[in-house]
Amino acid sequence: MCEELKDNNLPTDISNKKDDDLFFKEFFGARRQTILKLCLERWGTPIYFLIIFLSLSNFIRKSIFEDKELTRKRKKMYLQEFARLKKYFNIDKGGNVLDIGCGTGDFLSLFGIQWRKYGIDISEFARRIAKKKGVITDFELKDEFFDLIIFRGTIQHIPDPIHRIGECYYWLKKGGGLIFLATPNINSIYYKLFNTLPMLNEHYNFFLPSDKILKQILTNLGFGVKGIVYPYKNTPYGHPLRDTFCFLLKFLKIKKNIKFPFYKNIMECYAQKPYE
Repeated sequence: MCEELKDNNLPTDISNKKDDDLFFKEFFGARRQTILKLCLERWGTPIYFLIIFLSLSNFIRKSIFEDKELTRKRKKMYLQEFARLKKYFNIDKGGNVLDIGCGTGDFLSLFGIQWRKYGIDISEFARRIAKKKGVITDFELKDEFFDLIIFRGTIQHIPDPIHRIGECYYWLKKGGGLIFLATPNINSIYYKLFNTLPMLNEHYNFFLPSDKILKQILTNLGFGVKGIVYPYKNTPYGHPLRDTFCFLLKFLKIKKNIKFPFYKNIMECYAQKPYE
């Protein structure tokens, strides 16, 4: 055990003050450092390890509840996105819908039985779950076949996005809709000031769209842009007062690494292939 700790540059003797300080700072943060050290000095090693155990248990408990909270927010966001989608396209008539980057098929599940649901995803695990929800993942792409094609938070991950958007034009029926949801927008004050967005991961991004760029691409490829929306204020993620405070902290460089939602960070774009 000691050899493993040495290999990882961790302290092997918690009674050593220098190593002890390093241990506390790296694993518990400066705020808890003094409390834990006092417990060690006053009550000894058993209480010390008991507090560590309780701290880890609390961390695990919070992680579980945070995951549930994120799932709740995501599902609420799906419902809001679906409601906006229905304002631009007639969902009641049914048809064929394709979700590019469908994940486990949760968003497609909102479409009723009058829709045949198709999904593309690079994860085999996600595709297996989507299939159980009625999503067709093994199919051939055909011209003028789909009534709706959706990119939900995926267009930035595609190596050749303009080419793929151009292909969507042919896959859609006349009058079909091309929809971008949960899409980053670099034409936002957050990006202009901080050169990043909270949801961006440079290792997985090939294309960083803005509302103007995306609209221009769609127009040049023959689509008509019906609307661009910037969901924030009434979403489960947006908290204007808190986010404004976080913005000031980041702008003043008091907390440089803080991440938070902000107006126009995310956009939705609704486009349509012409009938003629």
